[in-house]
Amino acid sequence: MYSDEDSARLYPQDYYAYQDARPSPKWKVIFKGILGYRLSSKDPKFDSPGRMLDVGCGSGEFVASMKAQGWDAQGIEISSSASQAGRIKGLQIACGSLGDEKYPSESFDYVRASHSLEHMSNPDTVLEELHRILKPKGKLLIAVPNCDSWNARIFKQYWWHLCPPLHAFGYSVETLSHILGLHRFHVEQVTYNSDYLGILGSAQIWRNRKNGKRSSEGWLFTNRLLRVLCGWVSRLEDAMHRGDMIEVIATKCGRNATSGESVPQGSVPARANVA
Repeated sequence: MYSDEDSARLYPQDYYAYQDARPSPKWKVIFKGILGYRLSSKDPKFDSPGRMLDVGCGSGEFVASMKAQGWDAQGIEISSSASQAGRIKGLQIACGSLGDEKYPSESFDYVRASHSLEHMSNPDTVLEELHRILKPKGKLLIAVPNCDSWNARIFKQYWWHLCPPLHAFGYSVETLSHILGLHRFHVEQVTYNSDYLGILGSAQIWRNRKNGKRSSEGWLFTNRLLRVLCGWVSRLEDAMHRGDMIEVIATKCGRNATSGESVPQGSVPARANVA
């Protein structure tokens, strides 16, 4: 198993999360919404801004958006170049892994780990640290690929979101809910929020399996019409709870409490909302 520090050296310089985000024109955002593109994560709602941390924040796009809404927003990112790019923009982004920074206990109202937990080689240590730094009843969002999705089962080793060796672990609703329960989090909501990549990207990887091309190279992947069509299919998969992307919102339980429970395959814990 690679350590987080070792795996950090494996990311390409053009890795999507490390790039400065260019704001899209409003008409383009509206048009993508009409066409069914996945636009953003389904973050929890709060009555008022507080203090938040984005774990694996890249160059800080989400940190900047939360700061603009009045939050005391911080990020932590293992890539030195990405974290530096965020600091140049005036954002508070630490460079390193979560345990390096030694945040004070019970110091955040909201912690977000959107498509970062699957990259970490020590999820138990990370979740225990997240529990420590969250305030009582603080909110946690974790977004990960769903290894129990139909696309994962169909495409197997060609599945777009498999991503070895950068993805250290794969998660499903069942396994993610279980490990959160072990670390004293109560799962409140599970959202399936997928895009075209699980279908179209996987098909392009399968097509490129013998020609040596990168996964994003080929007419399948670059075809705009196919992106729209595969986006619609991914929305259907989400509606049937078999999409590629899952987002779990959980609340911190008390120190001695536990919300761990075995969850039947393909289901969610009792009382959790599903979207």
